[in-house]
Amino acid sequence: MLPLEGFRVLDLTHVLAGPCATHHLRCMGAEVIKIERPGGGDPMRALDMQPALSGLTPGFRALNAGKKSVVIDLATEEGRALLLRIAAGCDVFVENFRPGAARRLGLAPEDIRAVRPDVIYCSISGWGQSGPNSARGAYDHVIQAATGMMALQGGGADEPPVKVGFPVIDIATGMSAAEAILAALIRRLRGDTAPITLDVSMVDCALALMSGPVANTLSSGLAPERVGNRGFVGSPGAETFATADGHISVAANTMGQFTILCRLLGRPELCLPPFLPAGLSSGAFLANAATEELRGELGRAFATASADALETALNEAGVPAARVRDLGEYLSELYPQTPGIGVEGEPVALGPAFRWVGQPATALPRAPHLGEHTETYKSIAEPELVRPESAR
Repeated sequence: MLPLEGFRVLDLTHVLAGPCATHHLRCMGAEVIKIERPGGGDPMRALDMQPALSGLTPGFRALNAGKKSVVIDLATEEGRALLLRIAAGCDVFVENFRPGAARRLGLAPEDIRAVRPDVIYCSISGWGQSGPNSARGAYDHVIQAATGMMALQGGGADEPPVKVGFPVIDIATGMSAAEAILAALIRRLRGDTAPITLDVSMVDCALALMSGPVANTLSSGLAPERVGNRGFVGSPGAETFATADGHISVAANTMGQFTILCRLLGRPELCLPPFLPAGLSSGAFLANAATEELRGELGRAFATASADALETALNEAGVPAARVRDLGEYLSELYPQTPGIGVEGEPVALGPAFRWVGQPATALPRAPHLGEHTETYKSIAEPELVRPESAR
């Protein structure tokens, strides 16, 4: 039995962050009722612009497998009445409208609590539900720019900023919202009946992802410098190097690891004076020891080496290293050798980023067609949506 079996989630979210949150709840067993607008539904259904996929594009399937799709026009009294009837039988209500929109629709926390007093109400937004910035628009790359994340990416200070190559803040916000909802459910199960309203914002999640740089900047008043593809401690052996057949990222942070690296490169003298001080212990971190001269010597040594051969040799010797692969290479080469979170088959869906040890993986159900479950929920009377005994 999955931990959230018997719990119901009313999902009024769309695109990425919100659907990611409810996807994790569904993977843990919750029944997720996804409310979609008439016509196109969640915009992710059409993101790839492939009509032949019938609204089940890869991006949509990845975060909506197993959910129930109910089409409701929230601009009508009939639609709102149906939604409130469904909400009466749900433990969790999740929305990611712009701040204030749910209230204008008559779906504020007090409106939902009028029909379900103990509901956990979660709002997901870009800038939070209050304050002067709450009305600002929010897309992943815009939040990366605003919070300083984009300024941390890229090469030297004279090079343009670079965004992270996938919607990292959207996904982190969804995971944070799921974490908050799980904590609220635990509080409910312990008998706390106080109203629970959760405010999850993309800007807060961006700062949480950058906890180290944020803490350093708050304490020093100085913005962090870019490190590009180098490691964070400044070790000469913690960097991404160009080789004869590609790039390799190495984490030789300690003196012992760096000694192994230099030996495998055929340049053992690089871990001795004048390149590094004498007498360093094997476990000593080589913090800020990467001089330009040493970097140049390492670059020349790597340039004639094989990334594939070095990856194998370094890992066998206890030095973390990986050839730089694209996503397709990882999925075809390394992913089959790991337990993994994906589910084989077509369509492919992704499970949560953890595994229940000792329990076999189960295939995820397919994603719903738009409005597939509308008639089912329209015909359910309010008493039939009372929370099952297993979730009390």
